[in-house]
Amino acid sequence: MPANERRFWPQPGKDRHILGEVKRIKVGERDILALMLYETSVGRGDMPAEMLVLRGKVIGSMDAIRCTICGRVHDWIIGEDAMDALLSSVLSHNPPLNT
Repeated sequence: MPANERRFWPQPGKDRHILGEVKRIKVGERDILALMLYETSVGRGDMPAEMLVLRGKVIGSMDAIRCTICGRVHDWIIGEDAMDALLSSVLSHNPPLNT
């Protein structure tokens, strides 16, 4: 995905509303996909020219993300690249215990 390409979420055909954008971000030394979750959902025909105010940035998985327009619920599932980066980050800050 090119850096300047915008990828709205959920994908077209899955819902009439956009809840956020998928962006490639850097976590440590790795590039991973993260969900930039909008404060309020927008209709597919009203795609914003710029990034809207965010409710938050989801790097891991998140269940039950509710559309603020229709109330429909979606799940964001962490990708393998994000899981590897997350585990590497946790392990680098919390070395294993010697037993």
